[in-house]
Amino acid sequence: MTDALFDTTVFIDWWRGDTGAISLVDAVKNGRFTASYSSMSIVELWQWDQLDRKEEIEYVALTSRYLEEASLGFEEARLAGTWLRGYGRNQRRELFADALIAATAQLRRETVYSRNDRQLRRFYSDVQPY
Repeated sequence: MTDALFDTTVFIDWWRGDTGAISLVDAVKNGRFTASYSSMSIVELWQWDQLDRKEEIEYVALTSRYLEEASLGFEEARLAGTWLRGYGRNQRRELFADALIAATAQLRRETVYSRNDRQLRRFYSDVQPY
């Protein structure tokens, strides 16, 4: 287990030079705390049609060297699905990734760091904006 789970926004903001995201990544690189990422974040990053090779290489280096993969399994999927039941079809599609990321963090007892804290708090309370 790690201390935190980085949402997809951390990766995107880190790549774009956001100081908050850079501070989080630097804290992990310097050993001040440990962090993981959801497999769902990889889906979100790689589906973007403007992902270039340099960005892809940087994400792979970051995830393989400094972060732990928090794989999605039955329990994460079940919990996210249960949470999404109360929403209409369009909202379920919109919130699908957030529910899976929040479920992963909850089951691992990790704080989620995200710029998308309002969406994630629909499902899990231990969310920290940066």
